[in-house]
Amino acid sequence: MIPKTRLFRGGAPLAVLLSAVWYFAMAPVWATTLAGSDRKIDLIYDISWGALHLAEATSQWRLSATKAVITGTVKSDGIAALISGFESASTAEIDYKNQQWEPGFLSLSRVTKSKQVASSVHWSAGGRILSDIQQPPLDLDDVFPISEAMKQQVIDPYTAIMRQLDQIAASGRCGGSYAVYDGLRRFEMQFDSQGPTLLEADRPTAYGGEALLCGIIVMPRGGHRLASNWHKKSNDERRVLVYFGHFADDLILPVRIEVKASLGTGIARLDMARSLWPGQ
Repeated sequence: MIPKTRLFRGGAPLAVLLSAVWYFAMAPVWATTLAGSDRKIDLIYDISWGALHLAEATSQWRLSATKAVITGTVKSDGIAALISGFESASTAEIDYKNQQWEPGFLSLSRVTKSKQVASSVHWSAGGRILSDIQQPPLDLDDVFPISEAMKQQVIDPYTAIMRQLDQIAASGRCGGSYAVYDGLRRFEMQFDSQGPTLLEADRPTAYGGEALLCGIIVMPRGGHRLASNWHKKSNDERRVLVYFGHFADDLILPVRIEVKASLGTGIARLDMARSLWPGQ
């Protein structure tokens, strides 16, 4: 039995899994050029911890030759909705220019039974933050501060992941580090390649087949809770595992996301039956 106080009331493992799903579940890419194409993707992920179904994540991608517009939600379901309901939503616009993805706009919102938080960040064409709004403002009695210096030369999480997926498409490997800011938290994302693997479809609608396994270590720099011990954990304890599957037309999708903890393993699985993309 997973302790409710650890898992459903702000426990770090669940928070990390939900954050990972929020970003990685919303990051498809084509290994071929986007030039002259308009593509739509709708993805659904089932999130569980052991035998418990906790939440569902949805994302909608609209891709053109020069822009990606992403909307998504993560919403509690099953027993989690009864014990500690939550819902998160995001909207992002990122631009493809100078042969790489660049941040444009990101808004986040999170609602629980006791709290509502929202933020928005706009970047200039040169990568400078033009506006940066939090409602309510960060409570420095509850979270670590984020200095103005820490907001220099940062990108949003979607841009970081799209750059990484471009690297996977080009080289078949993941690797590298990004300075990331999402309006509420400042962190580093470090990628390393674990190599190809064969993924078993452990649920009727889960993905099964060849996949590239990547490890991602999220290192908090500011905005994370003072009461959390996440920043004290080792790299192995902070590692998120993401499995990328290859589909028709050179499409790459995250098909499984795992976070391991002493309480067990949290898993987000792409629902192959309900998700839609070109060529499916």
